[in-house]
Amino acid sequence: MRWFTGSVERVTPSINTPYPNNFNQFPSVDLDIVANINGKQRIFKGVHGSDSIADFGKDAFILADNKDSLYNYIKSLLKVSEDATNKETIRMHEQWIPQYKNVLAEMVPGANSNEVKELREQVGSLQSQLAEALALLKGKTLKQE
Repeated sequence: MRWFTGSVERVTPSINTPYPNNFNQFPSVDLDIVANINGKQRIFKGVHGSDSIADFGKDAFILADNKDSLYNYIKSLLKVSEDATNKETIRMHEQWIPQYKNVLAEMVPGANSNEVKELREQVGSLQSQLAEALALLKGKTLKQE
């Protein structure tokens, strides 16, 4: 991971619709930005005009309107990564998983996928047995007539 300082060559705004939405808010303006980064021209499409940071995902660029915003954003990403790999946090979440499952099972009894699968198999078996019994009864009724 590296950071670069680039220069903006051109910004083109695009408004999706000029009309306010249901909550009487005007739509955000998306920007297409052409920037020069280390001598190479890069095009970034659909950047929200009101955001100070635009993250284009893993192995891509993060655009910032100033160095402080970028610094704070990278610092927050570092904190998220440190928390995700912290052994205490991992143990805590491992302990919470069974508790979450218990609460979900209490909220919707029988929601356990294994229980539902077994019940469906039993219902299917009963339907097959009932169909066989009906066929046998129909066969005996036809022979008696």
